Amino acid sequence: MKLLALALFTILLSGCNAVPKSASPDLLFIEPTNISGDALVAQSYFLLAKEAHRLEDLDYEFELLNELSDHQYGPAQLEIAEKLLKGQGKQYVDGDALSWVQKAIDNNHIPAILYLAKWYQYGGNGVEVDLKKSMELYAKAIELGEPSAATELGYIFLDHWRTDKGYETAKQLLANAAYYGEAKALCGLGRVYQDASLLRDITKAAEYFEVSYIRGYKLCAFELGYLHHKITNDLTRAYSWYKRAASSGSADALNNLGLMYNQGEGVEVNLKKARAYFEQATELGSHLSFGNLGRLYEFGEGVVQSFEQAAKYYERGIELGDAQSMHNMGSLYNKGSGVEQNRDKALELFELAAQQGNQFSAFNLGNAYLYGNGKEQNSKLAFEYYVKSAKFGFSPAYCQAADVIISEDWQKAKSYYYEGAKLGQGDCAEKLTNYMRIRQERDLPIITLLISLATRGVAVAHRELGVIYHYGDFGEAVNFEKAKNYYLEAGKLGEGLAYANLGYLYEEGEHVGQDIQMAASLYVKSVELGNALGQNNLGTFYLNGVVFEKNIDRAIDLYEQAVRGGNVFAMMNLADVYSNYASHQNQNRACELYKSAFELDYQGAITKYSHCVFELESNPEGAYKILESGAQKGCQLCVVKQVELALEGHVKNKPLSFVIQTLESASTKGNANASLKLAELYESGEYVSQSYEKALYWFERAVANGQLDALNKVAQYYWDGKGTEHDEQRAINAISQLAEAQNYNVASFVGEHYYYGVNVDEDVGKARQYFLQAAQQDDDIALNNLGVIYRDGLRVEVDTDRALTYFKRSAELGLPDAMHNLGALNLKLNQDLKGLAWLLKAAKQNHSESYVLLGAYYANQKADRDAQKKAVKWLQLAADDNLPEGMYQLAMLLKQQNSNKLTAEATKWLEAAASSGHQRAKNELSDKNTDFKYEK
Repeated sequence: MKLLALALFTILLSGCNAVPKSASPDLLFIEPTNISGDALVAQSYFLLAKEAHRLEDLDYEFELLNELSDHQYGPAQLEIAEKLLKGQGKQYVDGDALSWVQKAIDNNHIPAILYLAKWYQYGGNGVEVDLKKSMELYAKAIELGEPSAATELGYIFLDHWRTDKGYETAKQLLANAAYYGEAKALCGLGRVYQDASLLRDITKAAEYFEVSYIRGYKLCAFELGYLHHKITNDLTRAYSWYKRAASSGSADALNNLGLMYNQGEGVEVNLKKARAYFEQATELGSHLSFGNLGRLYEFGEGVVQSFEQAAKYYERGIELGDAQSMHNMGSLYNKGSGVEQNRDKALELFELAAQQGNQFSAFNLGNAYLYGNGKEQNSKLAFEYYVKSAKFGFSPAYCQAADVIISEDWQKAKSYYYEGAKLGQGDCAEKLTNYMRIRQERDLPIITLLISLATRGVAVAHRELGVIYHYGDFGEAVNFEKAKNYYLEAGKLGEGLAYANLGYLYEEGEHVGQDIQMAASLYVKSVELGNALGQNNLGTFYLNGVVFEKNIDRAIDLYEQAVRGGNVFAMMNLADVYSNYASHQNQNRACELYKSAFELDYQGAITKYSHCVFELESNPEGAYKILESGAQKGCQLCVVKQVELALEGHVKNKPLSFVIQTLESASTKGNANASLKLAELYESGEYVSQSYEKALYWFERAVANGQLDALNKVAQYYWDGKGTEHDEQRAINAISQLAEAQNYNVASFVGEHYYYGVNVDEDVGKARQYFLQAAQQDDDIALNNLGVIYRDGLRVEVDTDRALTYFKRSAELGLPDAMHNLGALNLKLNQDLKGLAWLLKAAKQNHSESYVLLGAYYANQKADRDAQKKAVKWLQLAADDNLPEGMYQLAMLLKQQNSNKLTAEATKWLEAAASSGHQRAKNELSDKNTDFKYEK
C-alpha cells in the first residue's frame, strides 16, 4: 500500500475531473463503465480503511486514510474531517476538521463542497453561520455539475431572501435542479408558489408538494401539512400530513403536531401530548421545540410553572441557534421572570434573534429605538426594525413602520398601511382609510379592501364600511341601511365604537327617524364593550335625564371611564360638570381635564384651559400665550379671548389701539368671532365711542365671515333704524337669509318673527299671511301656528273647524306640538277617543305637556282604578321632566288618593313645583286643606 504510485492517483484524479456528471461520491463521479483498474484499487483501499474502523483498528484505519490523502484523494480527506468532528483520530493527523474539508474541496470533491456549504449554512462545531461562503460553495458545486447544490442554494434564497427577486432566483435554481430529478427541488418550488406574493398560487404549490412526496422526498409531507395548517385552514388534512412527515423523521412536523395539541387546532387541547411531541422533536434535533417546551414551563401549561426550567430549555435552544428561544429568553430578562431583570441582556438576545429573522424580536427592537427604552431614541432605526419585522412575517409591524414614517413620506407610509391591511391588520386598514379620507385620495381600492377584510371577520372593516355609508365617502352615496348593517355586524364582532356610531345616528335622527330609545340601547351595548365614545354619550344621557332617570353620579362614572379611554369629548363634558361645582377641588379637577384635552390638541379646550391658567394659577400672561398659540392654529374665539384680557388690563403693553387692530386684522382674514366682538364693542360703547353705524358694519362683516346668528342683529338694526334708516325689507331679507342658512321654511320663519315680535314689531296679522304662504308648502310649524291663531281668535274670528284642520295637517307631518294641540282641542270638544289617540302619539314623542293632559284625563275617572294608575304614570313622567304643572297635579293626585292629606311624596313634588314659581303649588303649601279638582 505504501508503495502505491503517485502516478496512479494523478491519473485517477485527472480522469475524475474530466467527467461532469454525478455518480457515487466514493467513486469521484466516474461513470461505472469508465472506472479504471487504478480507481478500483483506490476504492478498495478506502473500503479497507472503513473495515479497519469497524474492527476498531485505528492505527491501520488512519494509516490507509493518510496514505490516500497524501495522494489528494478527496473522499479520504473528507472522512478524516468527519472523524475529527466526532473526536476521533486527532493523534494520527495534523490540522483540524475544517482544514481537512478544505483539502478535499481543493481537489474538487463535490461531497466535501456540499458538506462545508451546509456547515457554513447552519454553523456549529466552531464555525459561525456565513451564508455568503455557503452560497459560494453551492455555486462551485453547481459549476461541477451537482444538481442538489442548486436545490440547497434555492432553499437559502427561500429562507433568507423573501423578496420578489429572491423568490424568482429560487424558482430558477429549483426548476433547474428539478429537471435533473431532484425531488426536494420540487418541494422547494411548492414553497415558492406558496410564499411569493407575485407568484402566489396555492393550488400549484400543493401540486408540487404532492409530486415531491410521491417521487420520494417524504419530508415534503411537512410542507403539505403546513400549507393546510396555516393557509387553507384544513386542519384535518394538516394533521394527516404532519403525521406522515413525522413518521419519515421530520422534527418540524413533530413540533407542529405539538403546537396543534397545545393550541387545540383541529384536535382537542392536550398539553400532555403537546409536550410529548415537542420532546420527540428535540430528540430529532428540532431547535424550535426547545422554545416551545420552554414556553410550556414559562406559562405553566400542562406542567408546574417554572421560569427556571423554561430558561434551561431556552438556553438549549439558543445553543442550537433557535431564534424563538433567543426571543423568549430575552423576554424573561426583560420582565425579570426567573432571572434577574436585565434590559441590556434582553436587547442583546433580541438582536441575535432578529438577525436570524425573528419577527417579534425585530418588533421589540423597533419599540426600543422608537421610545428610547434601552436604546438611544432613533426613529430611523426604529423604522428599519419595524420593516424587518414586517418582512419576517409580523404584519402589525407594517402599521408601526407607517406610523413612524408618515410625517416624512406619506406615500411610503400609505404603502405600508396597505400591505398590513391586505394581511388582515384592522389597525392598518383603519388608519389608511382615515388618512386617505382626510387627504381626499382615491388611488387605492379602499371599498374592495374593506369588503375583503369584512368577509374575513375583521371587525374594524365592518365599522369603517359603516362610516363610509354613514357619511357618504370614497365615491359611495349615503346609505343608512348599509351603514346600519355594517355597524351592527361590527358590534357583534366586538367593535363598541360601531354601536356608538349607530346610536348617534338614531340620536340625531340623521338619515333615519330619530329614536332616542334605540340610541340609548346602542350606547349601552357600546359601553358593555368598553368603548369610550359610547361611555361619553351614555353619560350625557344620564346627565340630562334622557331615557334614563337623571343621575349625575352615574354620568360622572361613565365620563371617567371614557376619559381613561382617551375620549376628548368626555374630558370636556366631565370638566364642565366639575366646573359647575364651586369647591376648589372640583375646579382643579375640571382644569386638569381641560388641560388633558388641550394637550391632545382639541381646539375646544384652548379657551377653557386658558381660563384655568388665568383664574386658578393667577397667570394672565400664561393664559394669553395659550390663547396666542391657539389663534395661530386657527382658533377664532382665542383671538377674542386674547383681546378681552387686554381690554381688562390683565396683560401689559396691549393698548386699545392694539385690540382694535388685532380684531380688524382677524376679521379681514375671515374671523367671524372677531367681527362680532368689534360690533359688540361699538354697540355697547364700553371701551370705544358708541357707534351704531360701525356696529352694523361689523355685524354684517360677521355674517359675511360665517356668523349667521348675527343676522338677527342686522334685522333688528334695519327694523329699528339703528345706524341706518328704517328698512323693513332689508330686515325681512336678513331674517329670510337666516332661515335659508338653517334650512327652515323662510315664510314660516319670518312669520314666527312677526308672531313673537323677534327683531320686528309683533304683528299677528302679518305673521298669519306668512304662515299661509308656508302652509301651502306643507310646513308643519306654520300649520300648527295657524291652528293656534284660529283656535284662539288672534286677530281673526275663532274658527274651531279650521283650527282642527290645520292641527291635523301638521300632526300628520309629525309635529309633536300639533299632535298635542289636536288632542287637547278634541278633548275640549268631548271627542275623547280622538283626543286621547293624538295625545298618546305626542307622548310617544316625549311631549311633556301631553303627559299632563293624559294624567289629568285619567285622574278625573276616580272610580276606575286602572285609570288612576294611568294618571299616576303620566303625571310622574311630567314631573320627572321637571314640568311644574306636572309636579303640581301629581302632588294633588297623591293627596286625593290619601284621603285628601298630603303625603311626604306629594309634599316633595309641591315644593319642587313651588320652587319653579308655580303659584297654585305655593298656595297649596300655605293652605294644606285646599280642595283640588281636575279640569279637561
